[in-house]
Amino acid sequence: MTKTKNTLILVFLVLAAIVLAALVGQLTSGVEFLKWLTWGESIGFDTVNLNLSIIQLSFSFKMQVNVLQVLLIAAALLLYKKIK
Repeated sequence: MTKTKNTLILVFLVLAAIVLAALVGQLTSGVEFLKWLTWGESIGFDTVNLNLSIIQLSFSFKMQVNVLQVLLIAAALLLYKKIK
């Protein structure tokens, strides 16, 4: 039971860090001296189509990572280590 609880706490902290980073990134995008927090890169691939005559599948993956997300996820992991 505690292993499941610890996993849920970790997932919650990481997701909260990602959401908080998106919110703070939107709020600080107009502030000149905090603009470096929103610098980031996109990782992923464009649409890949798989045609099986009966079914056609399309796959796409794109993820954008910025400095603020990395910092807050690291802080969430440190907080999890302290909580655990």
